[in-house]
Amino acid sequence: MVIAVTAIAVTLAGCTSSPAEGEPDPAAADTPYGGFPVDPPAPDEVVLTVTSVGSRDYTMQELEDRATTTIAITEPFVNRQESFLGVPLAELFSENGLEPDQQIATIALNDYRYTDSVKAFTASNGLLAVSRDGAPIPMDQGGPIRIVFPEDTPYFSFLDAWNWSLRSIELATDN
Repeated sequence: MVIAVTAIAVTLAGCTSSPAEGEPDPAAADTPYGGFPVDPPAPDEVVLTVTSVGSRDYTMQELEDRATTTIAITEPFVNRQESFLGVPLAELFSENGLEPDQQIATIALNDYRYTDSVKAFTASNGLLAVSRDGAPIPMDQGGPIRIVFPEDTPYFSFLDAWNWSLRSIELATDN
């Protein structure tokens, strides 16, 4: 009995220590994003590729320089007020030749894929967020870039379209 109590105490003591570097943070379980801390991308690092007729890479710096729109919302995954700065998806789609009736896929670093029409994203004023509350969005909190929607739009409550840790947007193909 004493051995069992000692073993449980030792095990529980380990639950309160900080994770080793590179190990998942147990506190991350309190967020929907999971993962562990990762250094933010360098300014010249490609963080997004948009593929339509051609393919275009965007660096973190390019996206930050183009971020002109801010929205303040009660972020639905963590249920707290946050402010996001980003690039309207309508601008990215237009400059890459994507038309309203075309189907696109948004793909996250973990390969989560959401497919819908360009019009569905633009009708809800989709925003490619590059910062949250004036700071970079950590990867283990849905960054470095993610799609968000204003509260007064249809896609605010359609959470499938909220793709975080985004890596690419591409013209969807029939398979």
